[in-house]
Amino acid sequence: MGNWRDELVEVVKSKEEREAEEAERQRKRLEEALAVADEAMKQALEGLRFAKEQLASKKQPAKLKEGEGEHVLSLNDLSLSVSLSRDSAVLEVNFNEGRPREFDFAKDRHLSPKDVEDYVGRRAVELARTAQKNAPW
Repeated sequence: MGNWRDELVEVVKSKEEREAEEAERQRKRLEEALAVADEAMKQALEGLRFAKEQLASKKQPAKLKEGEGEHVLSLNDLSLSVSLSRDSAVLEVNFNEGRPREFDFAKDRHLSPKDVEDYVGRRAVELARTAQKNAPW
């Protein structure tokens, strides 16, 4: 607070005014988080495309399904998916239908698109290793 006048203005606000200000702050935070999450989703898709290209170069039946809010890389019975919830700015990475890894950009401001790209890349390596182990090529 700057001075007693500013403090008084703040103190006399109604509950509705406080809630409206908080809602506006949340909306702005979500907007900022979505911008970062969208960039992370783009980088994750680039990683999935690279993985598909590498697998295809070895004549593996890798498929990449690109959707509006979800991208899925599949190879035989293995899959790696990335999805973005636009209402909460949460990006989920799911490997083989296991427990998803969530990146909550609204809550964790220190997250970067590079973090997601690295995680997706590591899961793609895991997918390739598992596929190689199941059916060597």
